[in-house]
Amino acid sequence: MAMGPREGRVLHAMSIDDAYEVQRVLSSGSGGRTEVVTIDGFGPYLRKKIPSPLVDRRVWAALSECVGLRLPHVVATYETPDEFVVVCDFVPGDTLYEVVSAQGRLPVSEAVRIALEVCEAVEELHRRGIAHCDISPRNVLLAADGAHLIDLGIARPFGAEPSSETPNLGTHGFAAPEQYGFAPVDERTDVYAAARLLGFMLTGLEPGDAYRVALVDESVVPTPLRAVIERGSAFEPSARFQTIRDFACAVRESAKGAFSHGASQAREPSCEAADTFGAVGDEGDNCCGSAASSGIRVPAKKRRTAFVAASCIAAILIVLAVAIGYAALSDVLAEVGAGRDGGSVHQARDDHASSSDALPVDGEAPEAADRSSSDGLPPAGFSEEEMVFSKEDLVVAESSWRMSNGCISYVVALRNESKDMAVDYPAFNIVGRDSEGKIVSSEEQVLPRLNPGETMYFASIAGTGTVTPHSVDFLPIAPDDYQVHRAQSESAVFRVADVSATTDALGGTVFVGEVTWEGGERDEDAAGDALVMVALRDGAGKLIGGTMALASCPERGVPAGFQTLGEEMPDYASFEAYAYAW
Repeated sequence: MAMGPREGRVLHAMSIDDAYEVQRVLSSGSGGRTEVVTIDGFGPYLRKKIPSPLVDRRVWAALSECVGLRLPHVVATYETPDEFVVVCDFVPGDTLYEVVSAQGRLPVSEAVRIALEVCEAVEELHRRGIAHCDISPRNVLLAADGAHLIDLGIARPFGAEPSSETPNLGTHGFAAPEQYGFAPVDERTDVYAAARLLGFMLTGLEPGDAYRVALVDESVVPTPLRAVIERGSAFEPSARFQTIRDFACAVRESAKGAFSHGASQAREPSCEAADTFGAVGDEGDNCCGSAASSGIRVPAKKRRTAFVAASCIAAILIVLAVAIGYAALSDVLAEVGAGRDGGSVHQARDDHASSSDALPVDGEAPEAADRSSSDGLPPAGFSEEEMVFSKEDLVVAESSWRMSNGCISYVVALRNESKDMAVDYPAFNIVGRDSEGKIVSSEEQVLPRLNPGETMYFASIAGTGTVTPHSVDFLPIAPDDYQVHRAQSESAVFRVADVSATTDALGGTVFVGEVTWEGGERDEDAAGDALVMVALRDGAGKLIGGTMALASCPERGVPAGFQTLGEEMPDYASFEAYAYAW
């Protein structure tokens, strides 16, 4: 009997299927089988075999048109009598599930980076009307070039109703409620899963009772990010972020808020910790859980100084002891200061900033004759009695704010104008007011140490997220006596070079470059990180915005790369880059 066209196609497909050599089976279940294969010495490739009733061919047709680097690249498709088979390029790496299982919850900065990379992949699908429907730790591959979203076996076009043949659509805990028959899938279906994925990375736990407890623990998940996760994973689709881009933007802004979350807690005294200095020396006290997290890392010796002001009898006794022997203690206090370098687009000097903070590209540190002697001590002729810190010595040199996703996105330059006194944990208030002058929001932001004459630029978010202020004031907070002391050494000096701006897949502006620790002293307990701050200016030189990134540069003289999170920026004419020990 003659063979028809269909039979011929089937035999051809089966011959292709047999030509592949299976190297490893990655997964196998009711939703299909995933294998690592080679063919005629070429490969490896990733082969996904999907039961025919479960496949939607429109998904794979759309995927073949995607140009995103974080999605599978389809090499071939074919059909056997019972299965639809997709062959894709193989990307070596570990799944997110494997990484978190091995090392526990991820630092905030790493979790945010992975989440935004996953959002890039998801948005590429959404542009073509496809919902992934199974964003989960086992379907995110961490490769050398970042995160890749894999396994589109149950992906569906927007508006698709769950089928009776797919009762277990998605991964439990990450699949949105509508995937179980409540409503058609759309962009918000993937927003739900992406939010749960971020929660998984920050807590190290899959959704469940323990996950819910960890999510509300501020020492585990910074409050701004928890709010984004909770909104993104709301039961009702209408209560979530309506697009994956909206979710990604909120994650970006909240990541900036995580800096504030960590820093503000460093200033709060504790009665429990006041009965012994040694009781507060654990690195575990860091609010974000690791050296690479987005909160300010407070070295043990610095925390000991901050806790002296606790309002209990034991604290008062310690304050007296410290007041008597402060000179003996001051040599162990950590040094966190500022270095400065011009950006590659604009290297103009800031008239408000101290000249001792500046370090031009490929240049040498300027002389700081008005600041301190070479050994870090005050200039000759100053006595202990003359070294008095005035509350007017802590000033906001310049500032800028704008509204972004319902929050106040701000940049502040805080300067210590004292000639000889350093300030531990200098702080300022961000006060929002309505058109009648009534306060609608007020938050405190704490920074690391400022030595005499130093200026630190800092960018973050503030506000309630629901009320838009008419005006915002940045008000320095007069430091307490225990925060002020004679400067003991020069701050660490960093050089920022080769800074350039680019655009990520979500349309956000990203700044990349390198930072080098060139001189000065760093606290031996510090993590070896540098906080890089990029300040944006308009054509008249006015500060209009900024962004930050952390870079690991523990060795003097060894350059380290940095990259800011992509975000929407105001139109700027020039930028400047600064770096500080963190």
